[in-house]
Amino acid sequence: MTTKPSERIVVFVTPAQKLAITSTADGLGISVSELMRRAVLSFNATSEQVKVAGLVDKLRAPKTPDPLNVALRQVAERAAAREARDAAQVAKVASKRTLAAEPPATLAARKPDMGDVLPETCDSEEDLGSPDESDKDASLSGRS
Repeated sequence: MTTKPSERIVVFVTPAQKLAITSTADGLGISVSELMRRAVLSFNATSEQVKVAGLVDKLRAPKTPDPLNVALRQVAERAAAREARDAAQVAKVASKRTLAAEPPATLAARKPDMGDVLPETCDSEEDLGSPDESDKDASLSGRS
């Protein structure tokens, strides 16, 4: 005489384990409950699948950052920042030395170009000379 199952056992599994168990049950054409009963009675038959499901869960689990990698990354970032700061400082010092090595050109030493020469002004009217034809044209056209 067969006794119909009437007791319940609750088993907690991960999503990957549940997928493995349900796909095995589907593949065998039996219910999950029947698969669990058979697995317990012949434990070695499903132990490999349970191990594989456990490995899958470990692979899918969120990985915590490795403290050594975090520390090495921070050291590398600080070293790069230090090198950039040092390079900027060297460039700044070199720029100052270049500017200090070049003496500024003095106005007295420089020969004026014709474009640089401004007309001389005088205080007396006698030095202005007499108006010429160009001055007359300027006064007629409204130019001063």
